[in-house]
Amino acid sequence: MSQAVEQFGKYILLERLAAGGMAEVYLSKSTGAVGVNKFVAIKRILPQYSDHQDFIEMFKEEAKIAVNLNHGNVVSIYDFGVERAQFFLVMEYVEGRNLRQILNELKKTNTQFTIEQIVYMIKEVAAGLDHAHRCLDGTTGKPLNIVHRDMSPQNIMVSFEGEVKIIDFGIAKAETQLEATKAGTLKGKYGYMSPEQADGQSIDPRTDIFSMGIVLWELLANDRLFTSNSEAAILRKIRECQVPSIRKINPSVPPELERIVNKALAKDKSLRYQTAAALHRDLNRFLNTQYPEFSPHDFSVFMKNAFSAAFLEQRRKLVEFAKVQAQPTSEDKTIVTQTDISEDKTIVTQTDMRSPSRPAQVPNDMPEGEEKLDLDTSTDIRVNLDNLKTPPKPSMPRVPGASATDTNITHTRTQATGTFTSGPNAMTRTPSSLSQMGTRTSISKQPAGSNIEDITGLAMKAVGALLVVVGLWWGYTNFFAKKSAPKTAATAGLAPSPAGKGPASANGLQQAELAATSPEYTVTIYSNPGGARVVIDGVDTGEFTPVRKTVKANTPYSLRLVKEGYTDLVTTITPTYEAYSFTGTLQRLPRVASLIINIVNGGANPELRIAGVPVTIKPSGDAYLIQAEVGVKIQARNKTTGLSAETTITVPADQRKIVDLYLK
Repeated sequence: MSQAVEQFGKYILLERLAAGGMAEVYLSKSTGAVGVNKFVAIKRILPQYSDHQDFIEMFKEEAKIAVNLNHGNVVSIYDFGVERAQFFLVMEYVEGRNLRQILNELKKTNTQFTIEQIVYMIKEVAAGLDHAHRCLDGTTGKPLNIVHRDMSPQNIMVSFEGEVKIIDFGIAKAETQLEATKAGTLKGKYGYMSPEQADGQSIDPRTDIFSMGIVLWELLANDRLFTSNSEAAILRKIRECQVPSIRKINPSVPPELERIVNKALAKDKSLRYQTAAALHRDLNRFLNTQYPEFSPHDFSVFMKNAFSAAFLEQRRKLVEFAKVQAQPTSEDKTIVTQTDISEDKTIVTQTDMRSPSRPAQVPNDMPEGEEKLDLDTSTDIRVNLDNLKTPPKPSMPRVPGASATDTNITHTRTQATGTFTSGPNAMTRTPSSLSQMGTRTSISKQPAGSNIEDITGLAMKAVGALLVVVGLWWGYTNFFAKKSAPKTAATAGLAPSPAGKGPASANGLQQAELAATSPEYTVTIYSNPGGARVVIDGVDTGEFTPVRKTVKANTPYSLRLVKEGYTDLVTTITPTYEAYSFTGTLQRLPRVASLIINIVNGGANPELRIAGVPVTIKPSGDAYLIQAEVGVKIQARNKTTGLSAETTITVPADQRKIVDLYLK
């Protein structure tokens, strides 16, 4: 695996997992002694918001709250600090998906959670919430009275092992906060607020219980509870708190479970469960009574089977990530690189950057028969061994009587030449360009009394003759290889552009040769929300996220994700390792409009494109959501007859327009 990684303090950032408006989360690892790795998740403020004082204070408050939490159903916080003027949190890495992502994936395969699985997940969340609500300040011993305020499927993580954990206390409220939340300020996702929260009133732990009641209802109904086309309408529904009977929607729900749901969703918080522990107790009793054979192992098996491909891919990626080694370049750190130059040999070069004149330490575990030589690190030059194409040169003779400690030679496996002058008991070296870079010089023993100058002269002549022979051989083979090679984009001097066409740049030949020899990587493309149409290099794939594609390695591709009701996401991705993944977050259209399209004479199998992207033709009367007050191109075509029509439509916000297309 070849991958560029970022060193962030004592952590290595491996892959970006998520990005929000002001922060981003990375899969990372910390390396301990003897190569022991621990994978963690690092959440850090984006650089452009590093001086945003309000957000920094909220980020600090999250750290102060979460560092006190220590429960199996709450994601642990390991560290908090500042690196390169960016605040960051180091969290437990959960190998799985959040509940919203899981629901989206299950819908694609028409799979649903069973009642016992739903009850088990909410029971586990209730246990984590109860711990947070009862948590004490580690410095004062006083209750923190934490309220999460954003309990929603997005903040419930479910691992492939079946573990359920609460994440993101970023907007949690604690009574110890220096500045109380202003009255009327809404924080959290609108569809999962409590009536008092939607009304801007004071909140307490019972708010989180109502939010969990919403999640429980939605899991059982396989539908959303409070939803509408505007945020104001959603808040109005929550304040009215008209909750449909869950048994009318899902008759398989037992009456006892319906009672639990209704109590959690009581509009009057005094009639609600007063503690998360009480909700946990009722759910636990129901699960043990109605489904005594259920066990957490059953849920783990379900998760691994439902997400087998993702589970195996993630495990493979973690194995590869475990091999990634950081290469810090600061002046007070040691650089260790590994380069594989043959099937069975690895070069390890170690350079101590702290003092250019200080010799590095020689390992004590030298192979038997090898002499331990003092290492000369007086030069600060590092060799890129991959670019050394000069054939190895013969070894130089060793001066009689010269001791190993008198020679400063760095051990590697590439031989070099140099000019030596002899003395009675010492040898002075004038290094060549290669020997300055830390390459190995082989020295053979000569009989006592031999003439070192004659031997050196003969050796240099032999080297020159060998270089001539090798040069002629290389030129000969290279010439005929080029003559016999098929004419490709590489031999023609054309480098492939991201779209697969167009003239190459000045270094087009090198790029084309690299593309021709690059391996193919598997790329998995996700979107949030899922179900976005995938367009690569301007070509519609006809597939929807999540999708897996096989592409050339280390080659940039333009990616466009399109989903109705959302702004197109346009970016460039470069797969740098096998099982590469990309997750794009789509933004809802700021102002939307509806468009009803009738293809009057379209025939049996017409095609329809909106804004240049093919869309599935909806039944007559169903509307397409488009961006309002912006010209949107509509194209229709019949593949059989070749007839087509095209027009550009602009629709005001929150308006609906009917368009009749006549193919010509």
